[in-house]
Amino acid sequence: MMARKTVNKLNGQDSRDAVWKVIREKKTFTVQDLHRETTLEISTIRDYLTGLTKAGFLDKEDAQPLPDAGCRSKAAKYTLIKDVGIDAPRVRKDGTLVTQGQGRLNMWRSMKIMKTFTTQELAVTASTPTCTVKHATAEDYCYHLNKAGYLGKIEKGMYFFINSQFTGPKPPMIQRVKRVWDQNLKKVMWPEDGQEENSSGGKGKK
Repeated sequence: MMARKTVNKLNGQDSRDAVWKVIREKKTFTVQDLHRETTLEISTIRDYLTGLTKAGFLDKEDAQPLPDAGCRSKAAKYTLIKDVGIDAPRVRKDGTLVTQGQGRLNMWRSMKIMKTFTTQELAVTASTPTCTVKHATAEDYCYHLNKAGYLGKIEKGMYFFINSQFTGPKPPMIQRVKRVWDQNLKKVMWPEDGQEENSSGGKGKK
């Protein structure tokens, strides 16, 4: 079995964001329509569409048999009925929403609005009734974003957002290997070991 790709090895067309982008463009489509424009397996696309349908984002018109075509049938057709913007809905196959990563998104949005903040203020502001951001989580996120150049540091526990470093709506991710991955630029912004992969696949000092 082929190993699952890490986020920074995706080519931009084999993520659910790519599927959602095509869904928003086409409005009405089949599984095959999405498969032709991404590199995801059909089974993965179908599972995602099932989740989106159960969550109320899509309407599904079941496959219909073709007249005088034996066992052949017309493919199931889906229609987008709830467009929530460029961020792909994160849903499980049963239609329940995935909340993992919501705190990071809330912090990213709050930083841009607050401009200057303490980690405690950020944790409070980014928390919602359905998503609590712990102070320790805000501290760790700010530490890494400061190292990656998104935030400036005023003093211990206080940071300011660098407007020129706003790369897009998707929040930077802290990977398990402690690298900062920018989902908008699709590149590593800060590796903890002080080395950075270049476009040729080699390593270089940052």
